[in-house]
Amino acid sequence: MFEGLKTKLDSIFNIRLNRNQICDIERLFFEIMRRENVSENVIIEYIKTNSHYEKCAGKDRFFAIKNALILRRFPRTYQNEKIDTKKIFLNQVNGPLDNDWKGNKDFNPLEIFVEKEVKSSYLVENFKKHFPAVPITEVNLYNEYLKNNRFKIADLKKPVVFIIKEKWDFLKPCPCTKEHISCGYWILNLGFGCPFDCSYCFLQCYANFPGIVLPANIEDFFIEFEALYKKLKNPIRIGTGEFCDSLALDNITEYSKQLIPYLSNKNVLFELKTKSNNIGNLLKINPSKNIVISWSLNPASIVESEELLTATLQERLEAAKIIQGKGYSIAFHFDPIIHSDNWKHLYGEVIDKLYQEAKIPFSWISLGSLRSHRSLKAINEFRFPQSNIFYGELFFGEDKKLRYPEYLRKEIYSYMIKRLRRYDSKTPIYLCMENKNLWTILGKDSGKEVESSLLERSVNNV
Repeated sequence: MFEGLKTKLDSIFNIRLNRNQICDIERLFFEIMRRENVSENVIIEYIKTNSHYEKCAGKDRFFAIKNALILRRFPRTYQNEKIDTKKIFLNQVNGPLDNDWKGNKDFNPLEIFVEKEVKSSYLVENFKKHFPAVPITEVNLYNEYLKNNRFKIADLKKPVVFIIKEKWDFLKPCPCTKEHISCGYWILNLGFGCPFDCSYCFLQCYANFPGIVLPANIEDFFIEFEALYKKLKNPIRIGTGEFCDSLALDNITEYSKQLIPYLSNKNVLFELKTKSNNIGNLLKINPSKNIVISWSLNPASIVESEELLTATLQERLEAAKIIQGKGYSIAFHFDPIIHSDNWKHLYGEVIDKLYQEAKIPFSWISLGSLRSHRSLKAINEFRFPQSNIFYGELFFGEDKKLRYPEYLRKEIYSYMIKRLRRYDSKTPIYLCMENKNLWTILGKDSGKEVESSLLERSVNNV
């Protein structure tokens, strides 16, 4: 990627960079060039002027050059606080993947694998009806496919469908990030994988197979839920959308047609979270106020560049307006908020559009900033070479995830809350996976306070 850079730097700065040192320098060069759209020579001239390398010798000369590059790479943080270099992630520079599989907006599976125990299920029949020409292979367990087909990240979005009998993982508390406040949410697992292709999707870090896994035995969820429901002393929020989009394939899976009637008379708030406008089945079901349909929102430019194959921002807002008119409760998630030079203008426009389309109050609005495991940064570069989101000012946080520093997250949330409250003083707002310091922006120091208010207000309206 930087052929000849080591030789050039060694010669100009009279230094002998080892392998680890040149890896760090190449990464800093690469990210500065991407952020600023400048040439390699511009950065070299900057080092000459700003590093004071000539006053140093040995390793100190390397650190003088590296520190100068760090200050240019993280200019906002440099102006606001001392940079802890231990919190900077400098991975090796890699080029994009060859033959990365790219999906289509109209989902069309390449092959369908069905576990024997569910071969007669309604879900298999639905897939046959929608995709009569797609081959179906019967297996004992979908793990058989994994054993015989070595997984490559380039095949992640290969449109393979696994229809399985889920045995272990239908219902569990949301695994909130360590050292951050939990919002008390429960996850209903309706599969793993998504037909959409968001550049920041955390599933890319954990998937060890291509395509999408879908459970056919949803009746077993009802059994598991009943056992939990009998033990509940207070209502809970429960929802899908953690490991898959709740509605992206709902015209095929028809999960909503089973879940909404079942949960509509329960003392819970049930959320279907989506980036789609696939609401056809919802319009055929009698709504209930404890059923919340929610949308993730981002500026149109970010939707277009980072949330591939999803519904446009306008399509999501129009779907929300229709659903609200039908009688459902609706909610919204600004998560992840992605910082850029003009982020306030971009997110301000989204908020303005939201309140033009939908009526207050909503069930809730959540706010969360870009965050990820370190491995996602490399995957993003492999699969989305056009994306620049990981060249923002991201550092290791308390949870060892890459995050914007706390001063910047505070600025982001303060602006978003102030802008939202221009229109809406009633909708509860909460932070997703944030620490106690930042919750004080909302006048709260506990997620339980927000969760209680959400449940009390919304469930009492059922």
